[in-house]
Amino acid sequence: MTDIAHDARPVVRLAAPLTLFFLVQTLADLACLAFVGRLGDAALAGFGAANVIYSGLLALLFGLDTGVQALVSRATGASDDARAGRTLIDALSLSAPLGVTLAVILWGIAPGVITAMLHDPGASAAGVANLRAAAPSLALLALTIPVNAAWIGSGRPRIAFLVTLLTAPAQIGFTFLFVFGAGPIGAEGIAGAGTATVASCLVGALVQLALALRLRLVPRWAAPSPRGVGRIVAIGWPISAQQSLVQIGTVIAFTIVAGFGPASAAVVNVLLKIFLLPTQISTGVGVAAATLVGQSLGRGEAAEARRWGWRATAIAVCATVPLGLIAVFATRPLLGLFLHDPRTIALAIWPARIVGLSIAADTFGGVLSFAFRGAGATKVISGLGFANQWLFQLPLMWWVGSKLGLGLLGVVEVQIALAVAQAVILALVWRTNFWTPAAEITPPAGARRIAIMGGAGAGKSTLARRLGEALGAPVIHLDRLAFGPGWTPAKPGAMAETLAPLVAADGWIVEGTYGEATPLTLPRADVVVWLEQPFLRRLWRTWRKTRIHRDRPRSDRPDGCEEAFGWNYVRTVASFGGWSDRLEARLQAGGARRVIRLRGDRAVERFAAGLAGSAPGLDGADPAGGDRAGA
Repeated sequence: MTDIAHDARPVVRLAAPLTLFFLVQTLADLACLAFVGRLGDAALAGFGAANVIYSGLLALLFGLDTGVQALVSRATGASDDARAGRTLIDALSLSAPLGVTLAVILWGIAPGVITAMLHDPGASAAGVANLRAAAPSLALLALTIPVNAAWIGSGRPRIAFLVTLLTAPAQIGFTFLFVFGAGPIGAEGIAGAGTATVASCLVGALVQLALALRLRLVPRWAAPSPRGVGRIVAIGWPISAQQSLVQIGTVIAFTIVAGFGPASAAVVNVLLKIFLLPTQISTGVGVAAATLVGQSLGRGEAAEARRWGWRATAIAVCATVPLGLIAVFATRPLLGLFLHDPRTIALAIWPARIVGLSIAADTFGGVLSFAFRGAGATKVISGLGFANQWLFQLPLMWWVGSKLGLGLLGVVEVQIALAVAQAVILALVWRTNFWTPAAEITPPAGARRIAIMGGAGAGKSTLARRLGEALGAPVIHLDRLAFGPGWTPAKPGAMAETLAPLVAADGWIVEGTYGEATPLTLPRADVVVWLEQPFLRRLWRTWRKTRIHRDRPRSDRPDGCEEAFGWNYVRTVASFGGWSDRLEARLQAGGARRVIRLRGDRAVERFAAGLAGSAPGLDGADPAGGDRAGA
């Protein structure tokens, strides 16, 4: 129990201010929702539609958040504060013009989109008024989002929280003032909520930029780097695309629900806001997980990064489940804070209870999604999110809610079932090594004793020959020591007897994956290289090798041996060659001082160029690897 508490401390230390940050903002949003709720169901429906559209354009900025946090956290893990500051400069040079463009677009599209979503004239008019008033705030948020991400990525989320402590009360006060009016300020109604958003965002932007300069989060004089901007875009665009598609899907879903009447649209708006409380807790823990995962990967600790994902997920589930139970057992009083029509409250009770019961699964999937972001594996969650929403959720919501006539309750049930399925899939993927990013390849200077290992078709003999020629070192192919003519196995101990004097030399390249050889090669090697290639690529290469070199001698193949491509060979390729934490531990236990895992041909190229000083590519080279035994 003590160990668990100790492991949780870094997550809690980072997540606590983040969670407070999101909760304070959510409480401010709920207070503003309560003000709007006094204007009636039509105002709530229009306010909800406006929020959905606003969030759709705001989502285009989320990729900046992800890219900045991932790069700043890795720079922080590598103790490179200058690189972290340059990352923020690069992000701001991109976000500022993007924010202005989005604000103009939002103001222009508001009437057409709102009218298409809402059929009730009163709700439609309320939505247009609110959306147009709030449009300028997008330009201001474009400045604060990258700065917030930099605070979090650098391990200082408390600063972002302190700014929110200032802006959240301002938002509440501005909303009450502009919605209901006071003194010389007249009541603007639903449009006042949009004006209040702009005013509070202006306060936040000024404070954030002042703190960033004063605390030297960003250099005072620095020009943006096109390469740096490109790195942020490369990491962030899948998130922006995915989140934008999510919001477009939400617009469609809201339109489906609005077709059931203004009351259903009002209920959905309230449910979305109420359940932001547990969602924001999981978001706070998730952002902490992303930071810890990114910092671990910056130190080259992939196994530790995976553990942070699991720890953060467990902490978030334990924190949010009680809130879900409150929604289950205190449903009517909770809804009564925002809804005032008894019929609307009755409509909302069971959807609220079902969502409350699903909090654990939603939290689980949400935190793991952030962990993937911290690893830079944004395409994983982007692709899964797109498939979940557009291939399953929206068609099923329309079919169940409209065609089967189950209405709002059926829509909620579909959404919850798919959230559970997505959480399961994310957990299964997180258990693998698929998501881990390619490490920065920094081979040790002067390395002349290199052991190259991997599965069949990974390219071991190709890399060995290339390094042997560049370094002037002898190349030892273990297949030639393990077998005689006709693939006759060598006598027990014969490989070790032949290999021992060869690896006693000062320079050599040994390629092959044989357990009998590792006691001799691993302790002596300057570096152990594991080549990891996709299964289909290795399968293609092994098939090609058996065809091209049929009846032709090969330097890495025993004399008098031919390779036949059949089901046994396919099973060998499929069953062996992947990377795992257990494999790394076995190599290190065998005496390996440094193990480098190379994923794909680009990583192999970078390693070879860095170690041997040669730049020829590997395209078209003969990928070898006919190992007959595993490590």
